[in-house]
Parts: sequence; structure tokens; C-alpha cells
Amino acid sequence: MARSKWAGISGLAFLVLFAISGVAATATVKETTVAVSMSLPKVLFSLTSACTLLLPLSLCAMLIALLATAKKQASVGMLFAAVSFVCFGLFIILFAGDKTNATMYTPIKAQLKDLGISFRKRDLKAIDTTFDPTVYFALACAGLTVLLVKPPLRTDIDKRRLKRELLPYAYIGPHLLFFVIFFVTPAIYGVYAAFTRWDLFNEPVFTGLDNFKTILFNSGNTYYKQLRNGLWNTIKFVIYSVPLCIALPLSLAVALNTKCRGNKFFQALYYLPSLMSITTVTLTWRYVFNLDYGMVNKLFGSTADWFTPPYTWIMLVVVTVWWCAGFNMVIYQSALASIPRDHFEAAAVDGANGWQRFLHIIIPGIRYPLMYTLIMSVIAQFNIYGQPLILTGFSNGESNAVLLMYIYENAVKSRWQVYPRPWRWCWGCVLWRYRMCRSA
Repeated sequence: MARSKWAGISGLAFLVLFAISGVAATATVKETTVAVSMSLPKVLFSLTSACTLLLPLSLCAMLIALLATAKKQASVGMLFAAVSFVCFGLFIILFAGDKTNATMYTPIKAQLKDLGISFRKRDLKAIDTTFDPTVYFALACAGLTVLLVKPPLRTDIDKRRLKRELLPYAYIGPHLLFFVIFFVTPAIYGVYAAFTRWDLFNEPVFTGLDNFKTILFNSGNTYYKQLRNGLWNTIKFVIYSVPLCIALPLSLAVALNTKCRGNKFFQALYYLPSLMSITTVTLTWRYVFNLDYGMVNKLFGSTADWFTPPYTWIMLVVVTVWWCAGFNMVIYQSALASIPRDHFEAAAVDGANGWQRFLHIIIPGIRYPLMYTLIMSVIAQFNIYGQPLILTGFSNGESNAVLLMYIYENAVKSRWQVYPRPWRWCWGCVLWRYRMCRSA
């Protein structure tokens, strides 16, 4: 009990020391030496060095370790405390050893500019980085947490118990790692960036609620109009497509559940589109809906231009439902197979028709898979991007431009136009990173 209490105190001390710690750097350019300092929380939100990705991993692991320790799960707490210790230690080694440290280069460049010294990045031979003593105290606290929360391993039974308790985390470990890197970390950075003026290349400037005031209330601003148009188009698409993404696969699953001849062939046929990429699907349907030689107009003798309103929404919904129906259909088939046949036989004896069996047996029997597919379909359709981008783009007065299209246009494409030089890809300790190759 005492060890658990001291382990919690040590873990909290790690978080506190992290918050108050800092790093200093010195560099010499044209016989002028400058020194700058930066707090570790500020380093955490700099996306210019790959090893900074180890910081959110370390913090998240320590928080999980504290929660596990509070719940008397010593082995789990030891595991995540060890992960936090290793990640933080690797960050110290890699960050201090980077002689072209991009995180510290920006404040060094600003200070040299204030001194009236003009230079190019290649003139900066090396950046010497040193950490505050509190950084090493934080690392020691992380290591102490591992030792304090470690369960006793005196007998073979204790060792087998430890192995049994940690084995599940060996399976979910890779997924958890990528979840923190690609979901938790971007979410934290996104919330932080919302309160700053930041182009991802220069230092962020805190602006408070100005961004929200502009995008929500400034009707003369471009982003104000794009938010409303993109969000409304996205909501419309969800309203149009989600009911069909539920009803059509359910109808196919119920039909195939009758075990008709060739049901396996049709099941594979209906599921096949789900295996294709969105680019393949949309380009294929682009030819199908073509005004001059498209199959739809030739087959039905129509002269409709499916790439102009009001037909564009029909085209987008057809493409999306055709692509997504197979996945939901397989889930419904599995759910239908789990409904006991006795229920259908009892309903037939009582004189229930097909519609009554569907409402009172099938729907209650698959309510959980039905709820799952409804939630997943809503989430997926709110993230619509590829279909309108490839099929219509920003044509027709942006009548089909959705929210993610505007996000890409403003966050990626416009940045490429501002910084037209090529990207250089560099590998870091956890995953690749990118840096802009441009002169200072």
C-alpha cells in the first residue's frame, strides 16, 4: 500500500517537473554566439523535430500508469511507467544529439535577426543543446515510479501471474502506440492550434478566441462562408446517404438469409466494392455517369448532366451506397445467423407474416449490430472527402464542397503555394517527419 502511494507521488512529480523544465541552446554564427531557452511544454507543441513525438507518448503512458496504480493494478502500472521512462530518456538523448535541431533553430534565427545578423541555414554549423537539471530529475522520478510500482516476483507463481496480466498488452500495444501518435497527439495539437495563429512552419502566436470569433461571427470573412457551406453540405450528404447505407444492406442480408440458389456468389458480388479504394470507385462511376458516353444516359436514354445540380447529390449518394453496402451487409448476415430458428418457426405457427417477423424478430435480434453500423456510417459519412473531390470538386459554385475539402484546401494546398520548394523526407526515432528545405 505504501509503495503504491509513493509510486503515485513519484509519477505526479514527473508530470510537475516536466511542466516546469526547460531546454537551452547555443549557436555561433559569424563569430557571434547566441543562447536561447524554451520550456518543455513549448517543445511539446513544436512539430519541427521528430523526437518531440516521444513526449506525448511519455506523458500519456505516465497518466495510464497513475490510473493503473490507483486501481491497484501494479503490473500494468509498471509496464506503462517503464514505457514513459524509456520514451522520455530517448527524447533527451535524441534531442540533445541533434546538431541541426529544428525546434531550437527558430528562436536562434529570431535572436540573430534582432542583432542584425543575416545568414543562411548552412552557415549555422551546430546547435548545442543542454537541459535543465529538472529534466533529469523528471527522468529519475519516472524510473523511481517503475521501481516502486513493480510487483514482487519472488516465486514462479508471481512470474506467471505477471506474464498473464501483461500478455493482453502485448497484443494491443502496437495499436495503442499508433492510436496515441495518430489520434491523441493530433487531437491535442488541433485544440492548441485553434487558439493560435500558426502556419505550422513558424512559431505559433496565441490569439485566444479570435479565431472562433472570426469563423463564427465575421460574415465578411472567407472562412465564415466556407464553414457554413461545407458543414451544411456535409450534413445534407449524411442525411441523404446514411438511411440508404442501413436499409439497402439490411434488405440484401435478409434476402440472402433465405439461402436462395447462388447466395454465396451474390454475397461475394455485393461485398466486392468494399474492397476497392475510393479513387477506383469514384473514377469508375465518373465514366458511368458521363454525359456523352456514360452507361446511365445511354441505357435509360437520358440527357441529364449528373455533374450539375440537382443531380450531383443523387450521383454522390449512389456511389457511396454502392461502395459501403457490402461491409454493413456482412455484419447483418452474421447477426441474422445468430437469431435462433425457433423464433421464426414459432412466429410462423402463430400466423405472423413476413413483415411482422421482420419487425418483431429480426429488428430486435440485430439491434446491437444495427446500432453499431448506424454509428459507424454516420461517422464515416461525416468524413466524406474523396467522392465530391473527384466527381465534382469545387465546380457548380461549390454546391457540393464539403468540410474536409475546405480543410485540405486551406491547410495543405495553400501552404504548398506559399512554400513552393520541394519537401525533404527525414526519418526520426518513431516515424518519419518532414521539414521544409528553404534558406533562412
